[in-house]
Amino acid sequence: MSDQLQSLAARLEQAPYVASLGVRVESVQPDRVRLRVPFKDEISNPGRALHGGVAASTIDIAGALAAWTGFEPGPDVEGSTLDLTVDYLAAAIGEDIIATAAVLRRGKELVYSEVDVANETGKRIAKGLATYRVFDHATAPQARSRQHRTPAPSVPTEAAQRIHGASAFVGLGFIAQLGIGVTRAHGGEAVLYMPFNARNADHGHAVHEGALAALIDTTGALASWSIVGLNLSYKASTIGIHVNYHGPAVGEEVVAQARTQRRNNEIFLNSVTVSGRESGTVVATGTVTYRIVVTD
Repeated sequence: MSDQLQSLAARLEQAPYVASLGVRVESVQPDRVRLRVPFKDEISNPGRALHGGVAASTIDIAGALAAWTGFEPGPDVEGSTLDLTVDYLAAAIGEDIIATAAVLRRGKELVYSEVDVANETGKRIAKGLATYRVFDHATAPQARSRQHRTPAPSVPTEAAQRIHGASAFVGLGFIAQLGIGVTRAHGGEAVLYMPFNARNADHGHAVHEGALAALIDTTGALASWSIVGLNLSYKASTIGIHVNYHGPAVGEEVVAQARTQRRNNEIFLNSVTVSGRESGTVVATGTVTYRIVVTD
């Protein structure tokens, strides 16, 4: 491993959100990286199943590091995830996960990476695709003026309606660690918020993209539950998420609004918008496909 790659790995591990997950870089080489997330109760659901937001975060982190192996950091160079797609294949219960990322293609600004997440024995836990952008402003100074931001949608007027158990849903395990709270959860709509916490940030004091993915996952899940009512006897899990990142939420609380667009028996299709509370702009949008097996 070269000194530059070692420096990249060390910087990644020191990012507050990455450190809070306990991510360790096991190997890094041009266009290929391997990460490990040791199991701990703080990043799990009840029952010691790894939270889906942790797997999504790990895919984002691995894709970002793989992208940076082909660039040299500089004062005018910025990087961020543009697009993240995650499919969940199996649960990881009380065990480490290992993420392997490989760059599929490098363009002028965009890097496309494929990420596999498995346990120690090779059982596949999740599969992801991450599109990362690295841009040097020194090559195009006019780029800073070519900006447009979308204002956040208004919060539903009946914001206080919550199904029974909504607060408990976000009060355990990994979601509690993120500090997520519930404003609304009723009739296929959910509004959740995540206060800014230094542990959830990247090196630039923006909410980490992995934490935003976890928030989107959770908000879509609760919108689904708000239709059937929370019942812990029902089996439920996220099937997949897709996230687009629009811009950073620097040092501010974020609000996620989800709506179940369709329920088809066990399958719930949800759209989610995340905005900065203070800035009032959209920072991420996503979709969450969720499954609830209703047994009565």
